[in-house]
Amino acid sequence: MSDRNVKKIGEACFWLGLMIELLIVIIDKSAYTNPLESQLFRITFLLFCIKIALTRYSTKEWLCILLFGGIMSVAYLVNERDETVRVIAFVAACKGMDIKKVMKVVFWVTFTGCAALVVLSVTGVYGAVSLTADFGRGEGGQLYETRYVLGMGHPNALHCMLWMLAVLAVYSYADRLKWYHFAGLGVLDIAFFSLTDSKTSVIVWMMFVVMTFIMWYSKKCRENKGVYILGAMIVLGCVIFAMIGSHVENTYLTQDTLMHKLDKLLNGRYQGCYAVEAARLENWKLFAAPENTAYFDAGFVRLFYWYGIIPGIIYVGMNVYLLYQSYRQKDYVMFTMTVAFSVYNLMEAHFISVYILRNYLLVLMGYYWYQPFERTNAYEGYFWQVKGLLGKA
Repeated sequence: MSDRNVKKIGEACFWLGLMIELLIVIIDKSAYTNPLESQLFRITFLLFCIKIALTRYSTKEWLCILLFGGIMSVAYLVNERDETVRVIAFVAACKGMDIKKVMKVVFWVTFTGCAALVVLSVTGVYGAVSLTADFGRGEGGQLYETRYVLGMGHPNALHCMLWMLAVLAVYSYADRLKWYHFAGLGVLDIAFFSLTDSKTSVIVWMMFVVMTFIMWYSKKCRENKGVYILGAMIVLGCVIFAMIGSHVENTYLTQDTLMHKLDKLLNGRYQGCYAVEAARLENWKLFAAPENTAYFDAGFVRLFYWYGIIPGIIYVGMNVYLLYQSYRQKDYVMFTMTVAFSVYNLMEAHFISVYILRNYLLVLMGYYWYQPFERTNAYEGYFWQVKGLLGKA
């Protein structure tokens, strides 16, 4: 088999795995419960592993894969969450793929899936158009509101997915951006807020648009190292805030404390996660326990609660590394994505999930992880070693 055909087979496996992962995310956002989810995760993991076996890696790249694969395998053995090793397989399998093409496919498949859910709901075929419930904003929790969901289960999920589409569109078509595109995105954000009343999403979406516009408009900002350092400080600041929010005892019961006031602005998110004993900072472990399965909104707290300190540090390190690469490449959209995702992660846990392709930073990491090793000599993958041995026989 020719090298070209081997490469095509590997890429075909990658694209198939990517498409399945995207469809899993769309199905999860719908009202349908997917009974085959676990089996599909195993299939995508296998497809990404085939892509790895059919890809050439340098010695240092293999060492990197083995190092982080080993760490995440230990995490899986301890906390029994297989997404840790699935993430490593996905990121490693991204080598050699065109990042822009991958992101465009992610955008269009996600856009098509979300549009289908909206159409199905408004036509009455499947899924609710709106949701009337107590969203915890009234005095004593007695205020019922009606907010639009358009087939996506929750108004926050709807606004979040629309924001994700905006982020993907901006990244995929950054070379075509004009000032009126930013204005249009701002108007859309406000328009969707009138439907969802999702305060977190409207704020972070607008922050992303404003930051991206400033970086697009100002060459001085794009080339200023201090801007990227500030971005890293914001990311780390979000993590520190989450640590404080999950540690300080009795701050939520005393109304005069700063944390109580801040958490009230966040609709009690940290009070909610603090109620889970294992989620408190003093109970975090190097690798989380398998019984840590509770759901709550604070994303960074869920990161350390679900997976442990070591996987949590690796994830935060990935964010800082992407900021470093955004400075080197002057990739201002990746910069604003990373910062905005961390701010959103402070309040919501959309990115901390069993679904790989909820978090597009993993796609970017799939492209940038091997860049420092590109100039080293290639160490052949399993397929290439076997082929070489057969050729000598």
